[in-house]
Amino acid sequence: MYGPGPRPETTGGSRGWGDIVARVDPFDRPVATDVATGDEEAVYRNRARRLGLSYTSYVDLGPNAYSDVSVIDRGMFAMGADAGAPAYLAPDETLMPAIGHWLSVHPSARARLAVATPTTIRAALRHTGEGRYASAARDKLESLDPSLSARRTVTLAQVVAACLAVAAIAAALMLAPVATLLIINLAAAVFFLGVTFLRFAAAGHVPDHPPRPPLATGSDELPVYTVLVPLLHEAHIVGQLLAGLDGLDWPRDRLDIKLIVEEDDVATRAAATRLAGGAPYEVIVVPAGIGPRTKPMALQYAMTFARGAFVTIYDAEDRPHPGQLREAYATFQRHGKDLACLQAPIVIDNTDAGLIALLFAIEYATVFDGILPTLARMRLPLPLGGTSNHFRRAAIDRIGGWDPYNVTEDADLGIRLARFGYRAATITLPTREEAPAAIGPWMRQRTRWFKGWMQTWLVSSRHPVRLCREIGIRQVAGFNLVGLGMIVSALAHPVFLATPILVTSDPFALWQDGDPVIAAMVGLNIFNLVAGYVAMAMLARRCLAMRNRDWAISALVWLPLYWLLMGVACLRALGQLVRRPHYWEKTPHVGQRIARRPPVNRVLRPADSGPGWRGASASGLR
Repeated sequence: MYGPGPRPETTGGSRGWGDIVARVDPFDRPVATDVATGDEEAVYRNRARRLGLSYTSYVDLGPNAYSDVSVIDRGMFAMGADAGAPAYLAPDETLMPAIGHWLSVHPSARARLAVATPTTIRAALRHTGEGRYASAARDKLESLDPSLSARRTVTLAQVVAACLAVAAIAAALMLAPVATLLIINLAAAVFFLGVTFLRFAAAGHVPDHPPRPPLATGSDELPVYTVLVPLLHEAHIVGQLLAGLDGLDWPRDRLDIKLIVEEDDVATRAAATRLAGGAPYEVIVVPAGIGPRTKPMALQYAMTFARGAFVTIYDAEDRPHPGQLREAYATFQRHGKDLACLQAPIVIDNTDAGLIALLFAIEYATVFDGILPTLARMRLPLPLGGTSNHFRRAAIDRIGGWDPYNVTEDADLGIRLARFGYRAATITLPTREEAPAAIGPWMRQRTRWFKGWMQTWLVSSRHPVRLCREIGIRQVAGFNLVGLGMIVSALAHPVFLATPILVTSDPFALWQDGDPVIAAMVGLNIFNLVAGYVAMAMLARRCLAMRNRDWAISALVWLPLYWLLMGVACLRALGQLVRRPHYWEKTPHVGQRIARRPPVNRVLRPADSGPGWRGASASGLR
């Protein structure tokens, strides 16, 4: 894929360097870069000498420079747009024979060609073309299919349908208020009950003692693995982040770690530059003012410079299990290319920070160790977590990458992967992270999540017939049960909770004087409420016990209050969806200020990985 600027046709002969590069596919096979940490300049000086070309440590490109960024570190090429402008290449060892032969046929090209390191060329490209790269990243999904982007919150057809629905409900309330309210209540009860049954089903499949996961062994055949870490106002925990990433059990010369910072976030940019050092780390600066200031925009921009065949996402506060990349790669290798995404579980480790953090930890346990593996086994679309997703690079490119305008880019990816014929599953070596410890940060984070789920549902529902053709009615039902069910359940829970309170105030009036239909609906609401709490308690007990955290189950006495807060967050999300659909409410992270340790250079088994790391086999892969 060719980047901004003109594609070179020839450089002194009938066949250009661009044609040599175009023959190389950097993502479909596990080929490692042969540049060891700290030796990049020496290696490329040596290659320049072998090719009879000059070496330069300074690359100056014009504003319309050409580049082929998809082959970074396997023969990256860049040149100025003007006639006679110099051209720069960073040849991979596998391309050296082809380049040498081409130069022997076209010796005059040596006057224009110079060798530089990939780091030097990348820096020059970003400096001269960052605006075009950012614009391309912003528009990539829309260029593929505008109907898949959340840039427009709703379409005209959806506005008309919503207006007609509101008018119909208003008319029905005037003509038959009781019957209308009963129908609305029944619809909400169906969604709430569906989510409850999903929790019951998940509780029956949580293992007591998870088996050891598969891990890729050896190093020689491992591919380059890109790790994307978006950062915003996180200068204080960059050290903790790097301590966790240094521990990843993957060859250092096959790691491509991008620390993504915003252009105007001076403190985080300085901390990342100072602490990260050289390879495998690279600081990517997202230009300001070109796209929405969102995490998916940062990820989409950074993917321009990613060079891995596999890609994973971590947040600033994450501490992934050292063997997580090996488990993900081994799982991908054991299954077909239709398996495009693997979700690792997220374990909250600041449960001592307060009640909100503890309830958050319980909720995450039920989602990542219960619900997501169950959905994967059923081959239904997964509402992915915002971190610790592992992707095949080819699949991400094919579906258009992340949507910069969707504030829960993870949920959007889950359904979009399904629409393109891919599936997602789960692995079991977890990532540890912190939960919001106070109601304020929790409320802002949860508001953003609900808003993003609403965006995802609205985007996916623009063409319902097309959606059914693409993924099938069964998967559409599953998507609505989970995606729309989470929203409806959050709004319905306060009504269900109020029902027994109202009945208790006068327990006999309803049955003596009330309509039997209303009485039946009250009974359904109370059943829904009790069943919902019981299902959550059963699932939480199984998931917590699996990771030796069953001591936390007593906190579920506060579950009604926690779910009420979700209702408030959902209402806030509705308001923001109308007023500020693309606004990203940042979640602040405290961090633990962990000191960096030397990187891991051995194959880890789960038993070697320290206390608290317990593994299990991948789910959803039968």
